[in-house]
Amino acid sequence: MIALGWFGFGSTLAGILGALFISYFADKPSFQHSLKTLIMVSLIACVISIVWFELCVHSIFYDRHILSSSVLTIGLSTGLAGLFSGAASPLIYEALAEIMYPLPESLSASILVQWINVVTLVFLFVAPNRDKLVNFLVLAVMVACIILVLITRFTYRRRDEDERKRIEKERNQAIGDNNLNEATNNYNFDRSLNNVINGPQYGTFAETRPEARLEDRTSSEDSNNWRGVRVD
Repeated sequence: MIALGWFGFGSTLAGILGALFISYFADKPSFQHSLKTLIMVSLIACVISIVWFELCVHSIFYDRHILSSSVLTIGLSTGLAGLFSGAASPLIYEALAEIMYPLPESLSASILVQWINVVTLVFLFVAPNRDKLVNFLVLAVMVACIILVLITRFTYRRRDEDERKRIEKERNQAIGDNNLNEATNNYNFDRSLNNVINGPQYGTFAETRPEARLEDRTSSEDSNNWRGVRVD
């Protein structure tokens, strides 16, 4: 019984690690439209691990194990089965959200969770004193999942819409930045132009204005003309 508990713990831990590992690759740009391929690879690897486990224990088809049955082989087979089933789980949630778009993700996730709970209840009612049957049902369910995924048409409208919104947001932001830079440049140009136009009115520039020099010259000529006039 202690070994069974460790088998379950190892399988659950491997499932968590598998989900984290496959999610990292699923978010890569090169794999964003490859959910079906990743799910199929994960499920097929999980079926292979389950078959390995079936051959190491008694089943409904034979009374003695075919392959070597030890703690190591059973632990590795159950660990790999948990690893690949855990890897397929988040991908299935994501794929279902993509297929059901524009319906909300909460609805697709709720439907999937309800089906998982129903299947779990069925297995709980079947499990007592029927370990060989349960092992076979697990294998049958995984094979059925592969067939269903294989005939399912995957769409990526949600991801395409998110990508379109992201590109549009970046384009609008770039346009806004360009308009702001242009407005700033125009403002700086207007200030420089005003400084050039109004500059001669201040300081020593007032003495060098053409209008001031013309007025001074005219006043000087008038003064000289009056001085040249003789009064008899």
